[in-house]
Formats: sequence, C-alpha cells, structure tokens
Amino acid sequence: EAKARAFKVKVKSMDDFPVTELPDEHLLISVASTTGQGDAPDNMRSFWSFLLRRSLPPDSLSSTHFAVFGMGDSSYAKYNL
Repeated sequence: EAKARAFKVKVKSMDDFPVTELPDEHLLISVASTTGQGDAPDNMRSFWSFLLRRSLPPDSLSSTHFAVFGMGDSSYAKYNL
C-alpha cells in the first residue's frame, strides 16, 4: 500500500536501523514487542540509547513524523510504562 502511494519503504529491525540517520527521516513507523516480563526487546537498545543521549539536540527530531506501536501482554508487571 505504501509503495503504491509513492512512499519509499524500508523494513528493518531496530538494531539494523542506522540511528544516526534518524533526524534525516521524514516518517518513521516503529513496531516493538515486549519480551520476558514486559521488558523492551534487546534489539532496540542502541536505538533507545540514541534517543536518550544528552548530546542529542532537543529539536533534532522536529521534522520527523513518527508512530510507535508497542505490543505486549497486559498481564506483565511493566505493561505500558
């Protein structure tokens, strides 16, 4: 559907995404599922660390439109934190 609407589509796991290029992305749709007892997946650690960097300028993602879909089990202790 996205290609039919002339979007350039890339599907990558979070650990394969070049996070330093994130500020250059116009649109990002991220899907993540929890593991164990509601923990974040291991393959998103570098992605998340990049977003938490103190040296990341506050407006660096101002032109990036994004959506995040988190999937998990509501019985987890850390569900939706």
